[in-house]
Amino acid sequence: MSFLEDYKKLLLETPKLALTQWNCENSAFTSHTNHSKDCFFTRGSGWQRDCYYNYWVYHGEDVVDCSYCEKCELCYECMDCARCYGCSFCQDCKDCRDCVGCYDCTGCDECYGCVGLVRKKYHLFNEKVSQEEYESYIENVRFSEHDVKQVQELKLKVPHRDFILKSEDCVGNHIENSQRCYWSFDMVRSRDDAYCFNAYEIIDSVDCSFTKVELGYECIGGGWNFNCNYSCFLANCSDCQFCFQCQDCKSCFMCDGLHHKKYHVLNEPCTSKEEYETRVAEIWKELLESSEAGNLMSVFEDEEFEGIEH
Repeated sequence: MSFLEDYKKLLLETPKLALTQWNCENSAFTSHTNHSKDCFFTRGSGWQRDCYYNYWVYHGEDVVDCSYCEKCELCYECMDCARCYGCSFCQDCKDCRDCVGCYDCTGCDECYGCVGLVRKKYHLFNEKVSQEEYESYIENVRFSEHDVKQVQELKLKVPHRDFILKSEDCVGNHIENSQRCYWSFDMVRSRDDAYCFNAYEIIDSVDCSFTKVELGYECIGGGWNFNCNYSCFLANCSDCQFCFQCQDCKSCFMCDGLHHKKYHVLNEPCTSKEEYETRVAEIWKELLESSEAGNLMSVFEDEEFEGIEH
């Protein structure tokens, strides 16, 4: 039996976690979530409190039905927002307060259905109104399909930014506080990366997503990893390759579901570092000579998937 066949057998036989959490409290049905309390049905998020039905929300409090938001509070149905308070139905807004249905606004307060405004207050559909007019309007209106249509018309008139903020030498979109990120998207505080997306503080990595890693290649999920390649859902691991759902491991190769292990190959321990390096060299030789090398999805293939190209 080849190493790839052994690896496939190991992946299919090893039990998998249904929900992955780190340091969470009273947070039922949250997956790939860390350091959160009193949350429900959130995914890919962290450092939340009293949040529900969110995806990729960090440092949020009392946030519901939001995605790709950071440091927001009392927000509902927002996307790609940061440091906002009391906002609803907003997208790509930063440092805003009590805004509804706004797009690409920065530092605004009590604006409704506005697009591209900076440091404005009491605006309705980009028009300045008095405080009394504004409060009277929002008391008797609900963000409706007609309002959505007005916002869409404003979007066609107002120039759009590329949403690369406080970053240097970056190509992509929704990149903030980063340097030298090429063709990457939804990146925060990252540098020297290429072809990554949904990444949080990634350094010197290529083709990595939904993770936090340094010196990583082809990794997805998990976080706080160093020099890991071709792996899924690792946490606090270093020098691991072809591993799946391992935590606090070092120098493991083709392993699944291990915790606090070192020098393991196919979930079996090696007696020494030298034995580990010898076995890894043998596997790499087979992989490089195999026609399946480079197609890791082949380990998941079965007869029912025959002919499907990945």
